[in-house]
Amino acid sequence: MIKLSMVAVPPSDERLAAISQIGVANLVYYDMSNEATKFDQLEAFISRAGRFGLKVPVVEAGPAVDRIVLGQEGADAQIEGWVRELDRLGRLGVEVVCYNFMPQISDDAMVVRTDFSARTRGGAETTAFRAADLPKTMGMGVAVSFDAMRDNLARFLAAVMPAAEAAGVKLAMHPDDPPMTPIGGYARIMGSVESFDWLLALHPSPMNGITLCTGCFGELGVNVPSLVERFGKRIHFVHLRNIRGRLDDFMETFPDDGDVDIVGTLSALEAAGFDGYARPDHAPRLATETPGTPGYGFDGHLFTLGYLRGVLDGLPVRPTA
Repeated sequence: MIKLSMVAVPPSDERLAAISQIGVANLVYYDMSNEATKFDQLEAFISRAGRFGLKVPVVEAGPAVDRIVLGQEGADAQIEGWVRELDRLGRLGVEVVCYNFMPQISDDAMVVRTDFSARTRGGAETTAFRAADLPKTMGMGVAVSFDAMRDNLARFLAAVMPAAEAAGVKLAMHPDDPPMTPIGGYARIMGSVESFDWLLALHPSPMNGITLCTGCFGELGVNVPSLVERFGKRIHFVHLRNIRGRLDDFMETFPDDGDVDIVGTLSALEAAGFDGYARPDHAPRLATETPGTPGYGFDGHLFTLGYLRGVLDGLPVRPTA
């Protein structure tokens, strides 16, 4: 059954208490940085979450990966770091690592938006993307070809998958956001449905899977519910958000107010017997909130969680929170 989860940015005690109060038991540890020390406080975080009756079964994102993606000096050391951390994460009870393979040239792992003050329903502030507004180059350094980046991913998976299997930790690749290549002169290799077919064929381990992000796949214009059957048991985690528009020009919206069939996606997941974690993803900022990390206003995520629970309660199988 779908196990609802939440992220809190920042994870204050008040927010952890609110997550527990609305009946969600699963907290996501969220840190998109590429710092080698990003998990140093994870054990303390898990202990603090436990005081509110919360488990921490998912981390986003994984250990540092920037040098691995671009095949730079230090990639081997980062791969060794993944092997060590997967063992530690497994011992701490983490079940899923959501990661991506975008060039890590910005603080948000190269999740790209061109407008952070767009307006959606009721004037709620949200983010938007227009390819026409992109700069031709972003960041610094030598760009890596599409094929070379694929080779880097193949090498990475061959090295870390045995550690993931030994630790019992599933790796869930997140699509490029947006799923477009190139951006700013950098190739991006996880931006199509076929690229995920390739990923799953690359390594047969059941630990090698995906994050089904309804927003990213929706930006591609595909029928998102149909992907549930296509990817099957290799879906290890789900991000639920909605968008309006098309790949080169879209806006993020409330879950009930976009082009993606969220109800159909949840129905397909339940019908397929999906037994994993799903969380609200980027949401517009409600008028009750002060500005913060774009897409991660807590009130917007609470609204999305309530919407998702309502949808799931109307399906034949009830969710396990």
